[in-house]
Amino acid sequence: MTKQITIGDLFKMFLSHIKLIIIITLLGVVISFVYVSYMVTPTYTTSALILVQNGNTLESDLGSTTSSASGEKVNINDINSSVMLANTCSTLFTVDPTMKSIISGANVSISVIEDSYFLRITSSSSDPHTAANIANLVANTAPEVFKKYFGDGGKVDTVDVAAVPSSPSSPNKTKFVLIGFLVGLVLSLVISFLLEIVDTTIKSDDDLYKQYNIPVFAEIVDLDQEGGSKKR
Repeated sequence: MTKQITIGDLFKMFLSHIKLIIIITLLGVVISFVYVSYMVTPTYTTSALILVQNGNTLESDLGSTTSSASGEKVNINDINSSVMLANTCSTLFTVDPTMKSIISGANVSISVIEDSYFLRITSSSSDPHTAANIANLVANTAPEVFKKYFGDGGKVDTVDVAAVPSSPSSPNKTKFVLIGFLVGLVLSLVISFLLEIVDTTIKSDDDLYKQYNIPVFAEIVDLDQEGGSKKR
């Protein structure tokens, strides 16, 4: 006859192995913490911000004007062109030989801030100073590269330099420890369940009834055992 396991049975089962569950769960937390602290190389990320402007930046009478980040007057038509030019530069700055020599072997991305002529240069490295230096070097080299391809048809300015990050961007220690906790907890529950499954001994009257559907009317104490506490 198949033994039916209820939620109450599972609760009692896990409660009887509570020490084992606690030990394995804590072991999972400790292992994950040690792994993320001493075996995973931290990554530091920082970014610089530059702007790309197309055409003459002097105030023009040909249309509406607006102020740029540097305080100069920019024709609205030049702004629209600058957005397109910024998208072009985001690709150009990654394929130009001068830029490639800087970012070769480094983890650098150059992306356009949506619907703007600002480019964000993001650099990641295991060393925080290296990450900041590479991002700033790319930003400082951008005007030279721009001029090589577009001459005096616009300009590139640095808006924000990359600062040296004070803390790593990855790995996320809290996330790793939480994963270790969950893995340890699940593993301990599975082990506790398997231990109960392979254990065929009858520990209570309920076990006997559930296994064989036989009611227990009396118990016989084994007086030969020390203390006379064992029952048959």
